[in-house]
Amino acid sequence: MDNFTVAIVGGTGNLGSALALRLGAPGVKIIIGSRDADKAQKAVDTLKPSLRAGEMIGMTNQQAVKDANFVVIAVPYEGQAQMVQDLKGQVAGKIIIDTVVPLNKVKPFVPAAGSALQEAQQILGDEAPVIGALHNISAVDLGDVDSPLGDVLVCGDNAEAKQKVMEIITRIGATAYDAGPASNAYVIEGLTGVIIALNRKYKSKHGSIKITGIGASSGH
Repeated sequence: MDNFTVAIVGGTGNLGSALALRLGAPGVKIIIGSRDADKAQKAVDTLKPSLRAGEMIGMTNQQAVKDANFVVIAVPYEGQAQMVQDLKGQVAGKIIIDTVVPLNKVKPFVPAAGSALQEAQQILGDEAPVIGALHNISAVDLGDVDSPLGDVLVCGDNAEAKQKVMEIITRIGATAYDAGPASNAYVIEGLTGVIIALNRKYKSKHGSIKITGIGASSGH
C-alpha cells in the first residue's frame, strides 16, 4: 500500500488527533472528520505544524468518508451507534477501523451486541467490514511520533481487511497481532479499562500491552 486515504471520524479527540500525526507519511492523505467542519479545520490547523509528511485536511464526517479507503471511528462509545448510522450507505468498499471502547465512568462493560465492533457491524451489515484495533495504545505515545509503541491486537471477521489494517498498524511503528474473530473484540476493548486502572494506580499515561512468547517467525 503506497498511496491511501484515511478518514478519522471523531478525529478532533485525543486518540484521533494522535493517530493523525502517526499516519503522516509520503502518499498518505489524512482527513479529520467532525460533525462541525470548523472544528475539524481547527484541529487540522493545530496538528499540521507537527505533521511529518503527507497531507491533512478537515471536513464534516460525511464529507470525510467519501474519498477514504479506511475510515477510523474514534468517538466515545455513547456516540458510536449514531455515528455509524449516519455513515451507513456511504462506506461501501471501504474498511472500517473501530477503536471504540465501551466505558461507563472508565469502567468497561459489554454492550448488547457483544462489543462495540459487533454493534458497528450490525448497523452496517454487509456494506463494509469492521476491524477492531488501537484500543490499548496510549494516545500520549501515539501522538509523540518518536515514542515507541506497544503491541496492537487486531480482530474482525474479514481476513483480507484485517491484513490491510495490520499493515497500517505496522507503518505507524507498532507491532500488530491477529487476535482472531470479531467475537474476541469485547476482551480487547475491555482491556482499556484495565490499562486506565493501571495508569491511575501507577501514575502513568503510557500503559499499553505487550505480547510475549510469540516469535517473529510466526508471521503475526
